[in-house]
Amino acid sequence: MSAATAAATPTNASWPAFPGDKEVPVAPLATVDLGRLIARDAVEVGKLLNVCHTHGFFYLDLQTSEQGRQILADEQGLLRFMERYFDQPLETKMLDDRKVHTHGFKPVGTFSGTKNGTKDRYETLKVARTEMVEKSPKLPEDVKKQEALFDSFISLSHFITHTLLECLSDALGLVGPARLEQFHRDGEETNTTLVMLHYPPTGDTNDSIGHNKHTDIGSITLLFSEQWGLQVWSPETDSWAFIQPRPHGHATINVGDSLRFLSGKQFYSCLHRVIPPAGERQVEDRYSIAYFLRPENNAVYEDPSGKKVTARVWHDDKYVMFGEPHVKQEASPMLTGGMEPILGSREIVVN
Repeated sequence: MSAATAAATPTNASWPAFPGDKEVPVAPLATVDLGRLIARDAVEVGKLLNVCHTHGFFYLDLQTSEQGRQILADEQGLLRFMERYFDQPLETKMLDDRKVHTHGFKPVGTFSGTKNGTKDRYETLKVARTEMVEKSPKLPEDVKKQEALFDSFISLSHFITHTLLECLSDALGLVGPARLEQFHRDGEETNTTLVMLHYPPTGDTNDSIGHNKHTDIGSITLLFSEQWGLQVWSPETDSWAFIQPRPHGHATINVGDSLRFLSGKQFYSCLHRVIPPAGERQVEDRYSIAYFLRPENNAVYEDPSGKKVTARVWHDDKYVMFGEPHVKQEASPMLTGGMEPILGSREIVVN
């Protein structure tokens, strides 16, 4: 497919329109049905396997199962929570800053942004699954006040992402300890985390822009976003394409580094970023919710260089790389998960 063809890919008129009705390149993602996966429908499991082999990004229809319909209801509750939480003064939110990558608040400008010399334009609140399960006293006070909502959303997210793992194991013919879910066992130490992201409107300067290009650290990302801004890198066209937000009823799934490595690098860990739809300025509050399923910290796999590393080391080292200057990021395969040989020119990627 040529770049011209990609640029002409139409948006779906029944889905949210791009701001200003501007025509933009749109990634033609496949849709996988959660209800059919739960029923272990062979055709749907085959579709899941294929999209993980070829693109690593797809829509998940959640309307066809009880669990999916419930998490859609919970999503709306979380969005209302996020609007209230992130509207608080920065000094109030900073009380939840625990100076770690899996818990608490992160302010705007912690990591590198999408343009050289810029910082990121998003703040986050993170709730680790382990702390939610244990009802840790360290959970943010605002989260404790809505414990039932968070408990439900995290439990359902875990069920959905594990369903995907089990189906992929079945499709690959994996048995016993080789099955993918065996690297994600309950009760083992893990960095699996729910992350709520807020992109506030840009101020007087453009020194903070978006969320820089990267592949995700973990195994599977379950993402909810009703607004434009997410882009994926197309190896067919050597260009960025927007992910069109689906109407309420769907999530977006992407394969992360860890699942790619655990699959013996069979799966495709998709490069993506978030940019302001209206040029370099974020003109409205943008919210997204991501559940990052990650392996047990002691799981071992081969990184892009062929070195054996634990999931904990890959997680911690990649988070350090998120904060490095762009020049250092470009000199390392870590930020993009070693996908450059598949994706093509790095110089095209960063612009």
